[in-house]
Amino acid sequence: MTEKKGIFGLFGKKEEETKPQTQTRATGSSTKADIDKAKADMLLKQKENKKAAAEVKKHVVVSGDTLSGIAKKYYNDAGKYMKIYEANKDVIGDNPDLIKPGMELIIPKL
Repeated sequence: MTEKKGIFGLFGKKEEETKPQTQTRATGSSTKADIDKAKADMLLKQKENKKAAAEVKKHVVVSGDTLSGIAKKYYNDAGKYMKIYEANKDVIGDNPDLIKPGMELIIPKL
C-alpha cells in the first residue's frame, strides 16, 4: 500500500482507500409468481390512490357563498359548516364568516 503524495493525494490516504467503490447487483431468485404478485400489489395501490383522490371533493368559493350554504349543498345540512371550516382553517383563517371568492376549500367526508 503506497501513500499518495502531492496536492491531489488526499493527504495520506492509502491508494486502496481512494479507489471508487463498485456496486454489485443482487441476483435474487425472484420467481414469476413473485413478480406477478408485486405487479398486482402495485396496481391495487394505484387503484386505491385514484379512488381516494376521486372521493376528495373541492369547492371554489364564489361571490355570495357562505360556509353554511356550502354545507347545505354538500351535506344537505347547513349546520355542518364547522366541519368544512375545521378542514380549511389554514385557508380561511380565524373567522369562518370571512371566506373570499377564489378560495379552494376541501369538503371532507362525513
